[in-house]
Amino acid sequence: MVHSAAPADGRTIATGFAVLGWTAASTLALRGLTLGPSLFIHNAAPNIDMRLEIHVPAPAAPPADTPDNVHPFKKP
Repeated sequence: MVHSAAPADGRTIATGFAVLGWTAASTLALRGLTLGPSLFIHNAAPNIDMRLEIHVPAPAAPPADTPDNVHPFKKP
């Protein structure tokens, strides 16, 4: 846009100034951007009391209307 809007005699200089201005503005805008790792402070984990327990619910009683000859499948 700068090249096409500038007069024919100063197009190269106007384009050069535009590039330098764009570079300066980009440098100032991206100055704080870093691609390196950021500082990470690791706090120690709290002391947690863990107990390994397995709770198995008691089997439910069969309904009262179940015939006497029906039994659940059991592996040998």
